[in-house]
Amino acid sequence: MEPILEAKSLNLWYGQNHALHDVSVAIPERQITAFIGPSGCGKSTFLRTLNRMNDLIPSVKIQGQVDFHGKNIYDAGVDPTLLRKRIGMVFQKANPFPMSIYDNVAYGPRTHGVRSHAKLDDIVERSLRSAAIWDEVKDRLKKSAMGLSGGQQQRLCIARALAVGPKVLICDEATSALDVTVQKEILDLLRGLEGDLAILFICHDISLVQQFCHRVLVMHRGEIVEQGTPDEVICRPQHAYTRHLIDSVL
Repeated sequence: MEPILEAKSLNLWYGQNHALHDVSVAIPERQITAFIGPSGCGKSTFLRTLNRMNDLIPSVKIQGQVDFHGKNIYDAGVDPTLLRKRIGMVFQKANPFPMSIYDNVAYGPRTHGVRSHAKLDDIVERSLRSAAIWDEVKDRLKKSAMGLSGGQQQRLCIARALAVGPKVLICDEATSALDVTVQKEILDLLRGLEGDLAILFICHDISLVQQFCHRVLVMHRGEIVEQGTPDEVICRPQHAYTRHLIDSVL
């Protein structure tokens, strides 16, 4: 598969802390790529470099580049707001806006200039259907999103991200705060979207990685130490750290 994103010699510092070390990796389009590794190994830091979320942290310094469709997203002329329309993100803790379910999903399209009520209605319904929550909320779209359950809120956040038509969806531990049943529902939902966009997510459950992913990247101390299919990485790991990691969770 052609890469949709490619990091090249990417380094990142939080002040004096060197958090990412010469990361070079290609992310294929229309596939699900999982990142595994212990807390603090650089998974979230790396994913946040892919749509410049780390720009919001004053102490961060970045060297290297990240190409999206062959163009470096860190070039001076790139607008981070427009970039995040193409590379969306869903966070570990569901973060619906304190407004209606409808307005949560319509927020992004309105920000990018969509004013037609009919078009917004279509985007909201299509996005909620894609996030497998339409049937649960279609009769209460004007109700506050804060009244939804945790799993519903996370699916709403996925719908909100999908509403602006991204090519990449980053899930920064988006299922880790949910119970296993809801995790499986959301990962099954993501698997249904992978024909349309690349999905990158952090997961600590090896069985879910094996069930839902096309590729796995193992991170350790700010480096990618191994990558491949779930069968290659989990069943036949080559790196000593990967073997230790797999043994510790199985």
